[in-house]
Amino acid sequence: MDRVSETTPRRWTFRLAVVLVVLAVVGVCAFGWWRLWGVGGQAARTAARAASDYTSGCNLDPGFNGGDAQSVAADVTVGLLTLPGSSTAWPIRAGVSGTALDAGVGWYQQTAAPGQVGNMAVVGQRLVSGGPFDNILGINTGDAITVKTCAATYTYTVVTAPRDLTVQPVDTWVLDAVPGSPGAMPTDAWLTLIANQDVAPTPDRAVGFAKLTATTPA
Repeated sequence: MDRVSETTPRRWTFRLAVVLVVLAVVGVCAFGWWRLWGVGGQAARTAARAASDYTSGCNLDPGFNGGDAQSVAADVTVGLLTLPGSSTAWPIRAGVSGTALDAGVGWYQQTAAPGQVGNMAVVGQRLVSGGPFDNILGINTGDAITVKTCAATYTYTVVTAPRDLTVQPVDTWVLDAVPGSPGAMPTDAWLTLIANQDVAPTPDRAVGFAKLTATTPA
């Protein structure tokens, strides 16, 4: 009788532990699902609305297309970026602050404007953020990236895949007009993609380079 009374509490303790473990696993899975699909879907919908607003506004205002890049107000959309394997057109916003990166990519205004000779550098979020660069490490050499403005659609062909180049925040040479050649005069138009490389916060940045290969007037 004493053995039975001793065993029963142990069984209930074990069962409670099992239930708590199951609930914890379900909670983690639900959170992971929301981060990977829920947040991503929400970001894509926000981007779609912003892209629609930008395209509609082209009839009223041709928008920024070259000129004095430094004079563009922060967070103003200067174009739409579409990556290979995706149908989402992500707004390219002036500046690289947190607001510019909300459901879009940030443009370093000290770099070239869309389609211009020089190096246009953009930065975006990735990995369980619902960001535009979630799949940046899946971009391959030879893939096409498009940047659409009110004036034209620019097609850039990847020559350096982001997964093949890792830099640190101090490596500002990736923003040079000719990446890696400070002071050199550019003769081609380049697009540089920058994103965090790892899931956990680290200083590693994945960087890809693409060269302008086609321009289609709007």
